[in-house]
Amino acid sequence: MTSLISINRDGCFTAVPDDHAIEHVLHVGDAASRDQIIPLLDQRAVRLKVDGFSDGRGFSVARQLRLHGFTGVIEVIGDLLPDQLPMAVASGIDAILIRAEHAKRCEESHWRLKSGDKNRFGYQRSVAGV
Repeated sequence: MTSLISINRDGCFTAVPDDHAIEHVLHVGDAASRDQIIPLLDQRAVRLKVDGFSDGRGFSVARQLRLHGFTGVIEVIGDLLPDQLPMAVASGIDAILIRAEHAKRCEESHWRLKSGDKNRFGYQRSVAGV
């Protein structure tokens, strides 16, 4: 099993134990419509799988969950980049899970630096400012 590192909203790393089962993972391609998002609202945690740093659907699905009233934990599993942390936080993501191999290239200090850059990115806002 591939070891994972969890990155919180502040850019801090926590190792995910190898025996930690990640259940109920939903690929973002399978949660593209409102009909597929509504059933997730009753979950305590939603884990969204993205194909990599270029797959922005994780941000969109997380934002839609929050707009529909989801108050649980949203985790994204995929090798995102430190530059994407402010956008992840803005879209409502609580943690990013990356492979340990990827964490060696994108060190914790890089993520922490980006966590303080909250105004660098804006997520799509409606006219009402939501």
